[in-house]
Amino acid sequence: MASVDPTPYPSWLAQEERQAERLAVVWPATISSMKFDAEACSISDITHLGCRIMLAHRVTVGTYVTIDMPQLTKLEGWIAWNREHEVGVEFSHPLPVDVLSDIEVRMQAGPPH
Repeated sequence: MASVDPTPYPSWLAQEERQAERLAVVWPATISSMKFDAEACSISDITHLGCRIMLAHRVTVGTYVTIDMPQLTKLEGWIAWNREHEVGVEFSHPLPVDVLSDIEVRMQAGPPH
């Protein structure tokens, strides 16, 4: 009998293949797609390659999304994994180092309200 891998990650994003250090944040944002209207969400960690987002519903793996971080930037990418009310987004273009540094500096001052 074949065993089933319970890992919720797609094969191209296995946990052991992480390529960047995560920056823990609490950043309000909105997420939208051609499949659903914009909705409020919260970014809980971010790297230059992607982020983890907390939101009200599951989003299908592979969905192309836009993430709007108020007063900072808009990001685009694909849903790489989902679990309950959180998803992982792989950015379509790596986040510039200066933007990631700016997020870290702003987090020290507190996220936008």
